[in-house]
Amino acid sequence: MKLSFSILFLIITVSLFSQNNLKNKITKELNERSEVYISYDVEYVLSHKSEFEHLSFDKIANNRVYFYANKNDFNIIKRNSNTLNLELTPSKLNNIEMSSSVSSLIFSWDKYPTYQQYDSIMHKFEIDYPNLCKLQTIGTLASGRKILAVKLGDSVNVDQNEVKFLYTSTMHGDETTGYLLMLRLVDYLLSNYNTDAYVKHLMDNVEIWINPLANPDGTYHTNDSTVFGATRYNANAVDLNRNYPDPEDGPHPDGKSYQPETNIFMNFADSVQFTMSANLHGGKEVANYPWDTWATLSADDIWWKKVAKNFADTAQANSPSGYFDMFGTGYTNGYQWYSVWGGRQDYMNYFKHCREITLEISDQKTIPENQLNSFWEYLYPSFLNYINESTYGFRGQTTDSITGFAVKSKIEILNHDVDSSQVYSNDSGYYFRPIYAGTYDIMFSAKGYDSKTITNYQIYTDSAVVLNVILSPSIIGVNNEIKKMDIRIYPNPLTGKNINIESNIELTKIEVFDLLGKKYYESAPIKTYNYQFSFDNCPKGVYLIKLYSEKNSTTNKILIQ
Repeated sequence: MKLSFSILFLIITVSLFSQNNLKNKITKELNERSEVYISYDVEYVLSHKSEFEHLSFDKIANNRVYFYANKNDFNIIKRNSNTLNLELTPSKLNNIEMSSSVSSLIFSWDKYPTYQQYDSIMHKFEIDYPNLCKLQTIGTLASGRKILAVKLGDSVNVDQNEVKFLYTSTMHGDETTGYLLMLRLVDYLLSNYNTDAYVKHLMDNVEIWINPLANPDGTYHTNDSTVFGATRYNANAVDLNRNYPDPEDGPHPDGKSYQPETNIFMNFADSVQFTMSANLHGGKEVANYPWDTWATLSADDIWWKKVAKNFADTAQANSPSGYFDMFGTGYTNGYQWYSVWGGRQDYMNYFKHCREITLEISDQKTIPENQLNSFWEYLYPSFLNYINESTYGFRGQTTDSITGFAVKSKIEILNHDVDSSQVYSNDSGYYFRPIYAGTYDIMFSAKGYDSKTITNYQIYTDSAVVLNVILSPSIIGVNNEIKKMDIRIYPNPLTGKNINIESNIELTKIEVFDLLGKKYYESAPIKTYNYQFSFDNCPKGVYLIKLYSEKNSTTNKILIQ
C-alpha cells in the first residue's frame, strides 16, 4: 500500500514538474518572440473547438493540430497542458545562408537578402529601368522598415487606363519563399521585356504591381541581417491575415485594432483600383480561392476553379511529381479547407471588388536557400499565366451621351452577381470584368443616368472583348418621378448659357460653381417647379449646378459651350 502510494506520488510529482517545465519554456519563448508554435492532440481540439477559434491554425499532421499563439491567446488555453507540445518554430528548421551582396543576389537568386539589400534592390530596379519600373513606399512602420511596391509596365510614368494587377507576399513573416520569388519575378519581367514576346505582352497591357514583403518586421524579427527566426505575426504579435474587415464577421473580427500594415494596405487598395491580385503564403502547396469566411460559393465559382486549376496544372507540369497536388488537384475552395475570418483575400474580393486568390507555394514556410532556384522553375510560368488571366473577359469605357465625358458607373451581371461581385469603372470610365465564358445580361448604371442593359452578350474562353457603353442623363419633366434629387441638367443648346429646369419637386434654391469651387450663380429663395436663369460672366467649360428642395439637394455637371 505504501509502495503504491509512493509510485502515485512520484508520477504526480514528475507530471507537475514536466508541466511547469513546459510552461517555463513557453513563457521564455513568448518573452523572446511574442509568439509560440504549439500543437495539440487532434481529438482534444475537435472536442474543445471553441477554445481554439482565436488561435492561428497552421496544419494537421501526425494526429496533431498545430497553431501559432501570442501571449493573450496562450493565456486562454494554457491550462489545457496535458495534450500540449511546444514545437520548433518553422523559421528555425533550417540554417539559412544570407546573400553577401546585392550584385551576387541578382546574379544567382539563390540566397535571401538582408533588409538593407532588399531596400537597395527595389531602388535598383527603378534606377536601372526608369521607363518600366516605378518604386513606391506605400507605408513606413514604427521600426523604420518600409512596405515597398513596384509598378511595372511599358510606360509607368503615365497613368494609362489598363487593367491593374497585384502580387503581394509574406504577410506572414516566416513564409519567405514568395518573398524571394517575387523579387526575382520583378527582375525577370524587367530584364526580358525587350527579348520575350510574352513578357512584353504582359507589360504592355497590364499595370503590374508587386509587393514582395508585406510584413518586414516579422520576416526580420531576429535582426535586419537574417530571416532565420522570422515570426508569423507582426511586431505587435498580431496575425495580419485575421486583421481585415470581414464580409461575415464585420470590421474587427479578431477583436484587435487595425494594424499599421493593415491600414497601409487598405489605403493602397483604395488608391489603386485592382482588377486581380494574388497573396502568396507558405506551409502548403495549393491555390486557395474564395470564399474563406463562409460556405456560400462566389458568383464566379466556375471561373475561379478554372483559374486555380490552370495555376496548379502549370506548376505541376514544371515540377517533380508530388509538387502542388494537395487535395489531389492543387486547388481548393477556402472555406471547404478551413474557415478564415478577417483574411486579406475576402477583404479584396468583397470590399474592393477585386479577384484575389491565396497561393500557398511551399510546404516548408522558410525553405533552405539552396531550394529557391528550384521553386522558381516550378512556379514562374504559373505566375506569368495568372497575370495574363487579368487580360481576359470584357472591358470598356462608360461615357456621357451628351458631353462624351467619362462616367463612373456600376457594372452588374444580372442573375449572376452576388456578394459584392459587381465591378465599377474608374474615374476615367474604364472598367474590367474577368468572367467565365457564357452569355450574359449586363446592366450599366450611374447616379443621374438612365440604366442601360446589354442582353445576351457572349463572352468566349480566354478572350478579351471591348464593350463601350454610352449612358444618357436622366430626363427631367413634369410627368417623371424624381427620387433623391438625382438630376442632370444641361444648358439650352441654342443659347448656351440659358438654363431651363423643369421638375415635379419644388425647388427652393439653385447654385452654380466651377470645378475649383468658385460660385458663379446663386438664386434668390424660390419655390417653383419651373425655373430659367442665365449667367454671362463664365468661360466655356464644365460647371457644377446644385439644386435644393426642402428635404434634398443634388449636385450635377453642366457643360457651357
